[in-house]
Amino acid sequence: MSRLETMERYLSAHAADKDESGGRSDMRSRPFVTISRQAGGGGHQLAEVLMDVFEQQADTDLFGGWQVFDRKLCEIVAGNPTYSKSMDSLVAEKYRSKTEEFFHQVIRPTIDQDIVMHQVFRVVAAVASIGKSIIIGRGASEVTRDMGPKLSMRLVAPEEVRIPRVMDYYGLDERAAREEARRLDTSRARLLKTHFQVDIEDPMRYDVVWNTGEVSLDTIAESVMAALRSEVGVLSSEISR
Repeated sequence: MSRLETMERYLSAHAADKDESGGRSDMRSRPFVTISRQAGGGGHQLAEVLMDVFEQQADTDLFGGWQVFDRKLCEIVAGNPTYSKSMDSLVAEKYRSKTEEFFHQVIRPTIDQDIVMHQVFRVVAAVASIGKSIIIGRGASEVTRDMGPKLSMRLVAPEEVRIPRVMDYYGLDERAAREEARRLDTSRARLLKTHFQVDIEDPMRYDVVWNTGEVSLDTIAESVMAALRSEVGVLSSEISR
């Protein structure tokens, strides 16, 4: 099954849940995760581990039916009129006022690239509002700052750990991998500075920062599950009062 087919099933499942609930949203079905990372920090690898671990959980209400959104998928969705129209309607479900204010006050497209990013940010906000999404990069931690329940994280690691990962992921030799890592980190930092006026390395912008050179992805995944259970548990308690 292709990634677009998986994404289509994800959207269809959301629409079905909404229909069955009469339009009411169950907050247990709406948590999401954002991953910011240094080049070679392990963002895609962690997303894969999370998806595997989530699928093994008995609590399918919370951990069933998740989808990973990275740069390529977000940009495909943003560039497809059919998908982008669906995403706009999803934003309107709950977060329209917040996201519209955000886009008008913070995002001021001036060139074609900015317009594309504007659409990508809308996709990020929409899939976060659906929930059960793992969003890698694309300024997700800032786009979704006032949304939740969620867990936003930053992945870092020493160069001696990151460069081999970049070599393996992109099929590069060591010298090219170091250049690509610097290019990626500079580009990602510029994205947040340009559109959100924040420092991507500021640990206060995230719920947690993990050193993937010291902590295994399996350990991080277990912590993510515990955090999500805690988030939806607190929220459920507040709603039932």
